[in-house]
Amino acid sequence: MITRFTCLLLFIGTVCSLQAQTTGSSEAGHLPARIGPYFSGSLNFSDHSIGIWKNLPSLAPYDAFRDGLIRFTYGSTSLAFAGGGSVMFPLSDSWHIGGKAGVNWLNATSSHNQFIGLDTTIRHSLEVSEALLELTPTVELHEVFSFPLYFTAGIEFGIPIGSSHTQSVILDSGSVHRAPEVTSPTTSVSSTSVRSAIMIGAGYSIPLSNTAWLQPEVSLRLPLTNVSSSADYSPWSVTQLRFGVNLMFSIAGSATDDVDDNTDKATARFGPVTAIDAGGREYDVQNLSVEDVTYTEMFPLVPYIFYPENGTTPESSAQNTEFRTERGEFIPEKLELDAMEVNRNLLNIVGSRMQQIPHSTLTITGTADGAKENGKGALPSQRGQWAKDYLVQAFAIKADRISVVGAPRPAAPSSLTDPEGVAENRRAELTSNVPDVLEPLIITADNQRIATPSVVMFHPIVEHADSVSKWILSITQAGRPLRELTGTGTPKSITWPIKPNELSTAQVPVDYVFSATTSNGQQVEATGTLAVDYMSSVRKKTENLPDRTIDKYSLILFDFDKATLNADNQRILEKMVLPAIKANSSVSIIGYTDRIGTEDYNKKLSAERASTVKAFLQSRATDARYTAMGVGESSEIYPNILPTGRQLSRTVQIIIETKR
Repeated sequence: MITRFTCLLLFIGTVCSLQAQTTGSSEAGHLPARIGPYFSGSLNFSDHSIGIWKNLPSLAPYDAFRDGLIRFTYGSTSLAFAGGGSVMFPLSDSWHIGGKAGVNWLNATSSHNQFIGLDTTIRHSLEVSEALLELTPTVELHEVFSFPLYFTAGIEFGIPIGSSHTQSVILDSGSVHRAPEVTSPTTSVSSTSVRSAIMIGAGYSIPLSNTAWLQPEVSLRLPLTNVSSSADYSPWSVTQLRFGVNLMFSIAGSATDDVDDNTDKATARFGPVTAIDAGGREYDVQNLSVEDVTYTEMFPLVPYIFYPENGTTPESSAQNTEFRTERGEFIPEKLELDAMEVNRNLLNIVGSRMQQIPHSTLTITGTADGAKENGKGALPSQRGQWAKDYLVQAFAIKADRISVVGAPRPAAPSSLTDPEGVAENRRAELTSNVPDVLEPLIITADNQRIATPSVVMFHPIVEHADSVSKWILSITQAGRPLRELTGTGTPKSITWPIKPNELSTAQVPVDYVFSATTSNGQQVEATGTLAVDYMSSVRKKTENLPDRTIDKYSLILFDFDKATLNADNQRILEKMVLPAIKANSSVSIIGYTDRIGTEDYNKKLSAERASTVKAFLQSRATDARYTAMGVGESSEIYPNILPTGRQLSRTVQIIIETKR
């Protein structure tokens, strides 16, 4: 029975999934507190042992055959109904609690043949039923999938409010009835008990309006008690499979309710859009300036491959492992101008460089996290071996050029107590005898559309007593999607790092929409626009405006929680950054951190890192103009939800603008 019900739930889920793909998956929205009636048809599966010869009148043909030991034990599936009211309250978007109260009917039919002679049989039949006042506390789990299927579970309690018991008997000899059928008077089931049963099920929410939902629902009720404590009816339990529907209405009401209810409604609006200037001061942004420039960006390579817990293969979001040598040459300089995408191709970049530098070797040190993965001695080496196998197979690197080492945790681990730090320790570390193998990647391109400011921060404000459970910020230009940023909780600010060429060449404003859902299910929205001024290279020449080059260097020069430069860091600055600084250059140095640690400490640490880099560069290129600042974690330039994003966030960005 349970196996069949599980298959039924899987079938319903598949059908709902297909419907969601064709009709839209989010049409039901987030359900608020709600109330309404329910009705269901029930298949009753009776498991019983009920005494025969109960309540039959004394009748001469049958009295001699009365046997108190024989019982009804065979029954068929029967149909009944249940109905009542239901109420549910959201604890979050996913979890809801509430219950049902109504009337439920249990029934059973049964038969038994009592053989009393060679061709003579007494045929017994039974009809029994019970009405119950049903109370079922329930919990529902919503938003498990991208369509409005939900799961429900609870404990059903049934208080007996009525019952009936009828038996009949007939003496049969072949095809000739030798005595009339006798039926007992209808009586009540004796010693009825309070019913309890485990309820599990699933349903689908179909919106009828903003305040009403139709919910087809199927549930299985597994009994924990007998119907009666009397020996004549024991054991007797009834399993129910219900197919029903709930008609639910929002308790909060709709927008047409009394104006006084507005005090309970959530509202959303935007504060100013801001950016941070070269002096570290936050200022309001009125428009975005987009300019065609010769653009160079240096992307740091995070020399780590991150793995899921207990995993030996990285996820596709962490590493692109689809390249094969037979498909042609991998050219790192043709990658997208995006640090996350560059580092998703770390192994491909390393493989192509090892092809070009035949004397280079590589050491891959696989590590465990030093916490949850303790005691799994082979895991670190397996991680390193996977990376080696990819380089050997995809780039035809000789196996003897790559060595694999395993360690229980990194030599310089991230935090061993913070969950995100622990996740960063599940990695394979790359080191080479030739520094060029792992040096940052520089990509230069002419006529790149660069926005000023290049990083802006939105400040949505949600006014409501309940907290925000989740939000989405959608950014578009002339209907073209630019970025969709998501998160949970109430955001203090939302950072948008504008990629090169992300904005179009049209003088069309950027539109942004913030949508949020509160913990009680209310949805709010705020919108805004930013003007865009595009300065093409042709317009510069026509208006005789100065042209410029922009060189951007993102450097991971610091270990976790450190602000000092080592010899390798200084070599990168001297080799790759200093040559781009001219006497008429303006150099902005901005320090960032990840979100591990307190906000105040991270801002102080990022300022120290920026000052360290400024002091080093200014001591060697003295004529340029320098500014340095630290913004800490307040501007999230890379997605901190990913280990690579957090590593890249521990950066100092050097932006060199030089007029030509």
